[in-house]
Amino acid sequence: MKKILSTLVGLILSVTLMQSAQAKTIQVSALEDFNTANPPQVLHVQMNANTRLDYDLMLFQGYQVAGQVVPQNGGFVFVPVSYVNFQEEQLPVQKQYQAVYKGRTGLIRRNQPFFLVFPENGPDTFQYYVPSYSDING
Repeated sequence: MKKILSTLVGLILSVTLMQSAQAKTIQVSALEDFNTANPPQVLHVQMNANTRLDYDLMLFQGYQVAGQVVPQNGGFVFVPVSYVNFQEEQLPVQKQYQAVYKGRTGLIRRNQPFFLVFPENGPDTFQYYVPSYSDING
């Protein structure tokens, strides 16, 4: 019985780890018209959801992101280079996060949503230190 239980726990853990290593699909909206078969060199999008790219970078819903576009197999790869935050400051993106376009080929109109697939670069949650009773009264 213990072998079956430990095998089941191991299987669940392995499936969980495999899912956490997968990519995350993020919905964005185009800020200008473009054709997926012949995209511009620079593309501007607006984030439609909060997106954590890694521990250091969170792109919030509403942020406008500029990125370089690399054509690839009838689609393209989007590499964010800067973003505009809510204080209207343009900030650079220090690392390269390559997102693959996911969707139909053809014309994407301004404000039309589409999907970018970012690689999973880290956890979306953080562990915070919660002091114990002995830490406070120690």
